[in-house]
Amino acid sequence: MRKILIIGLVLLLIFLIYLTNMDRKVYYVALGDSLEKAYVYNEEVYGYSHYVKGYLKKKDLLERYSDDFSKVDTRSTDIIRDIKNNKKITTARGAFSMKNALIKADLLTVNISYSDLFNKFNNTIYTEIYDYIDVLAYDLDRLFELIREYCKEDIVFIGPYNPFEDENVLDALEYLNNKYRDVCLEYDVIYVDISDLQVIDGKNLEEIGNRVIDKMSKSLFET
Repeated sequence: MRKILIIGLVLLLIFLIYLTNMDRKVYYVALGDSLEKAYVYNEEVYGYSHYVKGYLKKKDLLERYSDDFSKVDTRSTDIIRDIKNNKKITTARGAFSMKNALIKADLLTVNISYSDLFNKFNNTIYTEIYDYIDVLAYDLDRLFELIREYCKEDIVFIGPYNPFEDENVLDALEYLNNKYRDVCLEYDVIYVDISDLQVIDGKNLEEIGNRVIDKMSKSLFET
């Protein structure tokens, strides 16, 4: 019994040491387009991910932040290509690849460009929009299937904002939101709805950041 007690105490001590030294920092990777690398009147401003970064830093939870793979007008297919090609970048902190960043990420936020969709609203009959939305949802499914091969941690996806007031557009965007929610649910991705936002400016970018923080903090820190 004495030996069993000693072994039990040793195992408990090892476990407590593990908990004390366990890495609780967050390696945050942001993939996206102009909402992430944001420009207002052609001037670069804080994107939503910078507010998420600031939150993590304030909480002393930030290990590393990278938005190096983000660029304006990024679509799902662009990110898919970059992952398959294992895009490599060199920064002041050194060189690293996209697959390596996805593997290391404790938190990944993703948003994509909707410029093609918005252009179609201006130039296409609305019945054809739904076919295009189905294609977008298919591309997003392919993207998350690929991302999940490398990133096993928390992923947050930001849906489309709404620059229109036309009722037909509202119906189509609701359809898009529902399709995207279904894809996110399938791959255990947190979905952030911003369809109530119309004009994207510095204030709304902060609001998007706050919505991401609210969603991911419940998953990342409260479970």
